[in-house]
Amino acid sequence: MITPEELATTNINMRYELSPMKNIIGDLSGLLGNFSDEFIGAFYPKNISKKANIVITELVNNAVVSSADGDSKIILEIMINKDFLRIRVTNAAKRAQYRKVRDHVNMINSTGDLRKLLAETIHERRKDRLRGGLGLIRLAAENKFTLSARYRAPYLVIDSHIGLGGLS
Repeated sequence: MITPEELATTNINMRYELSPMKNIIGDLSGLLGNFSDEFIGAFYPKNISKKANIVITELVNNAVVSSADGDSKIILEIMINKDFLRIRVTNAAKRAQYRKVRDHVNMINSTGDLRKLLAETIHERRKDRLRGGLGLIRLAAENKFTLSARYRAPYLVIDSHIGLGGLS
């Protein structure tokens, strides 16, 4: 019989590409997040599959909401093995959108105390009655993902990565 430790050495690579973006109706991010949670959870501990669900839901939702071209595509790539989990989401974006996301990711990555940044951001957004702006911070602060953003015109590519050592 295979042990949970042996299961958690399974290599999984999944890629979803959907187009055109304008045809996406309903909760695509939730659908992909929940499916990936169940699928990854068949091999890896639930705390790891749950993290995948959270990241996929956040990144795919951001991509669908902020896509710059309804005729373009969205790509979700998931890679997990015994060492790490990587989730990449690609969507059409204007260069200005990319710069805004890149600056936000750089600010997150350069912050020493992510929990403090999260608390301060929640306080400021509540005070000004603003919505949004917390998702990527939460991925880094609460879920320990490393984030990066790059631009491959006309696409914004967001990578999230977490080492699995000690999580299983």
